Parts: sequence; structure tokens; C-alpha cells
Amino acid sequence: MTIMATIPESTSTVDVRIIDTNTLLYLKTGLFWETKLKGFEGLHAPTYCFLVSHGSRHVLFDLGVRIDWENYAPKIVQLIKATTKVATGLDVASVLDKDVSGLQIRSSDVEGIIWSHNHFDHTGDPSTFPPSTQLVVGPGVKAASWPGYPSKPDAGILDTDAAGREVREITFASAELRVGSFNAFDYFGDGSFYLLDAPGHAIGHMCALARTTADPPSYVFMGADACHHPGIIRPSGRLHIPRECICAGLWKNTGEPLLSVPRGLVFADHAAAVETVHKIQELDALREVFVILAHDTTLRGRIPFFPERINDWQAKGLRERTRWLFCQDFKAAEITQ
Repeated sequence: MTIMATIPESTSTVDVRIIDTNTLLYLKTGLFWETKLKGFEGLHAPTYCFLVSHGSRHVLFDLGVRIDWENYAPKIVQLIKATTKVATGLDVASVLDKDVSGLQIRSSDVEGIIWSHNHFDHTGDPSTFPPSTQLVVGPGVKAASWPGYPSKPDAGILDTDAAGREVREITFASAELRVGSFNAFDYFGDGSFYLLDAPGHAIGHMCALARTTADPPSYVFMGADACHHPGIIRPSGRLHIPRECICAGLWKNTGEPLLSVPRGLVFADHAAAVETVHKIQELDALREVFVILAHDTTLRGRIPFFPERINDWQAKGLRERTRWLFCQDFKAAEITQ
């Protein structure tokens, strides 16, 4: 019998708003996922950021790509030009400061920027936020990031990303708190928002889980770059694909995803990355959890984005409507032997 993942009980919730900065990255097969599919070469994917509000306290989970990406450290500019294509949109601080919806959450109201990890498509430009905004990072990220460029010519992170602000490093080493199979950190201390230890893709990589309703409970899982396509986590042994969604007979075993975590440049620790994917699959099988990966292109135009909340996703049936849409990416593909 399969044991389902468990999430600690709480009646506390947060408001979650997803920010689509309208930035597109080209993600290539072989670099960001492995597959036996012929004809699925890659796609142009968005980068989602999250505004998490706990009453009058506000934090951001990721900042996306800075709009002037050629002002990243030279090492990163070279990496971008060698591995992908970038079409930039908006920076998160401007999204908040130019919002005319009446929400009235500005960049100066953000107490913390949480980097899921220190890769360019998530770090954005922290200098667009006031020095009072804390930068929150995962284990080992401080030592891996600073001194930055130009103090260290071959650094991947800028000195200005941390200049004049507190950098707080989360540790999970002695964590007794678990969310599913993840070691967890209770950010607000009341079970409303957890940071999750999700290694594999990068040093200190974190995912997050936000409690969006209390009765019945529902959650939004922020997957960051634990994987780059839903076809890596679905279908699984815990979540089989509906027969009507099977694309041209591609799935002969409905418990096997068509994509997998690649070896090589993008995932620093392959074994840990695969384990992290398995942990996500446990939560993805729970009907009360909506998994949102940072680069899931199928969600654009199908779920509410900032300034709207995503909290009522369960009542609106958004999970059921969107969870197999990624199959459309494989319409022109076929299995190679």
C-alpha cells in the first residue's frame, strides 16, 4: 500500500500571487531534461515569481531575470549566450510599484527576497529593493556567492546583490520539521509557509509550500528549478495519466514520465535531483496540493496572475484543468527505441 505524504496541520494561511514577468527562456532538450522522444527539441518557457503575504508581512519567492541581463557578471552573460535565448519583460520591483489595482503592496513593503537558488533566472536584481529588504538564501549559498563580481572576477553573482542588506541563510541540517519527505523551515512560525530543502539542481536549492486555505486545506507548491518541465514529475507511480490525455500512444506504461532529470551542467548533483523529484511526486499526488514549476508554460493564460490571488485554485478546479496540459508539448513527437 502506498503511504501518502503528510503536511503538518495548521489553521494559518498566506495569500499567494504569481508574478509572470513576461520573460521567456529557451530550454533545450538534452540540457534541461532527457527524453527518448524524437521531435521534442525544446520550448520557450516563462519564469514565475511569487508574492507571499502574511497579513502586512510580504516576501517574494524569486525575482526572475533582471531586464538588463547583460549587466550580470561576465561569467553569467557568457553562460546565457552559450546555453539559451532570453526575451526579457518586467522586473518584479516595477511590477509592484506600478500596480494600479489598489492592492498597494510596493517594493518598499517587501521584508524579504527569497532566492530559491542563485541562478540568473531567479536572482533578478535585488538592488531594485531598499536595503531594509532581507535576502534569504538556502544552505551554502552565502559562501558560494560572495565575494561576487567585480571583487571576484570569475564570480557568478554580483557584489551589489547583497551590498548594504542582511543576507539570511536558512539551514536544514538539524531540521526536525518535515513536509512530506522534505526537510522544512517554517518561515512565519505558524505553518502557513514552508521553505523546503530541495537539493540537486544547485547549491542551496529550495522549494516552498504555501497554505492557501485552511478548511478544507489547500496548498501551492513552488517548485523553482527542481525540474524544468511537468513531464518530469508526471505521470508517476502515484499519479497515472488519464486515458483521454495519452498523446498518440506515447505512454505504454502510464506510471512512467517521458522526461527525466538530465546529467551534466544543469543539475550539479544528479542523484539528489532525482530524489527531490520523487519527493515532489509524493506531494503532487495529493489532491490538496497544486504544484507550480517556475517554467511551466502551460499555465500561462489559464490561472490567475498578479494582482489576483491563486488561493481559490481548488474551488475553481485549476489543478484538474491544467495538470495534463503539458502533454500538448509532445503532439508532434514520437518514441525512439
